Amino acid sequence: MNIFKHSLFAVALLIGITSCKRSYTDSKVVGPTNIAASENFSCGALTTSFGTSADFTLPIPKFFIATFPETVTWKIELEGVTSKATKTIAGTSSALNVSNATWTGNHDGLYFFETGETVVANLIISGKQGVCTSTTFTIAAEKDYTVATPTFMLVNAGSNFETAIGYPDQFSIFPSGGTDAPAYKVQNDSIRAPEGVQYMRLEGVSKEANGFFVGGLQSRRNGGATVYFLPPAWTDPNQLYLNIYVRGIENLPKDNLPYATLNFECQEDDRMDGSTIDNCTYYANKPSNTNTDNFCPSSEDSWVFKIPVNHIGWKLFSCKYSDLLPSEDFANGGFGNRKLEPQKIARVQFGLVSSPPFNRVSVDIDFACFTYGAPLDPHK
Repeated sequence: MNIFKHSLFAVALLIGITSCKRSYTDSKVVGPTNIAASENFSCGALTTSFGTSADFTLPIPKFFIATFPETVTWKIELEGVTSKATKTIAGTSSALNVSNATWTGNHDGLYFFETGETVVANLIISGKQGVCTSTTFTIAAEKDYTVATPTFMLVNAGSNFETAIGYPDQFSIFPSGGTDAPAYKVQNDSIRAPEGVQYMRLEGVSKEANGFFVGGLQSRRNGGATVYFLPPAWTDPNQLYLNIYVRGIENLPKDNLPYATLNFECQEDDRMDGSTIDNCTYYANKPSNTNTDNFCPSSEDSWVFKIPVNHIGWKLFSCKYSDLLPSEDFANGGFGNRKLEPQKIARVQFGLVSSPPFNRVSVDIDFACFTYGAPLDPHK
């Protein structure tokens, strides 16, 4: 009897397993469609809706135009002659038009397209060798990535470093009387700016007693304690991101050890009351003519995004506000309420730190910004 029961169970189990088994012969594999051109395919001409000049400040769709004798898989590869920025548009169709070949002025790689440059557009057809046809045009006005949106803002109006806008609100915190100071750099063939044509260089030797802090830039909230640095709705530290392009050096130390660190720092006015010599020990101990502001270094929080300089060339760095580290300096933002409160940011600072101490170090930065909801994606 037991043998009969076990036999029935084994048969039922086998049937169950068999009935659950996937039949691969019946399944369909869905993948990207690729349709190669026939042997006698003729490319025809590639033209644009905007002629020979693209102005991305105008709210008019900009797209490529072509008609094919058959449906094929294609791609348009764009490259800026000056910027070396690139963009690829791809699809499968028998024509290129506003529905499938629109370009918003965005890019795929590191570099942004630039105003005034020539762009080469190559049309490549699946099944045909090389470039099928091409066209060129100029960019009369590049896409403006600096405009604030509900999910994006520059740290301040000058933090893409194209102009000196932002000073004195954004000012040097290099030691006074020193020979080193932040410097606007214009791109050249050796070093190109990711966005625009300029970037900022921080460079120097620390004059601190311990030899670490070299100097940097600082941007302060305008107005009184009730004025916000960020949009008032940006209160969730899990949604706010700090973003910045940082260029490493060509000759890294042995084993790619960082020889410098860039600190992207957010300093909060915990009490939202401004700081004076009466309520802030830091300012009380300073000379009477010291300008106060909304952040008290001796009793409020500073949160730090530490970026070791151990890479070569430009790289985009992003960090969620909730992942920032508390300041290790109790005299400068390390003694606050230890709550992440982005709505209380009063100052934003880019500080250069040397390692080992008293080394001459430098770092290049560009396009410092905040985003809300996701890290910066400049490809959009």
